[in-house]
Amino acid sequence: MGRPRVCDERRIVTAVRLPESLHRRLQLAASERDVSANLLVTKALDEYLRRLPDADEVLAPTRPRPARGGAS
Repeated sequence: MGRPRVCDERRIVTAVRLPESLHRRLQLAASERDVSANLLVTKALDEYLRRLPDADEVLAPTRPRPARGGAS
């Protein structure tokens, strides 16, 4: 018997290239919590995307910064 489903939505299989050190940290974190690396990645990505500013905010023109040097 497998683990209980966490999400009823259809899943998509994808590949992501990770640095070895990050992969090791992910595996260790999952093992310490007795959960899958997939669960941690899914939760982390969901949280990151929730915090990500809207594209309009990121792409909005900003006011020019004052020139450095103090000479006016």
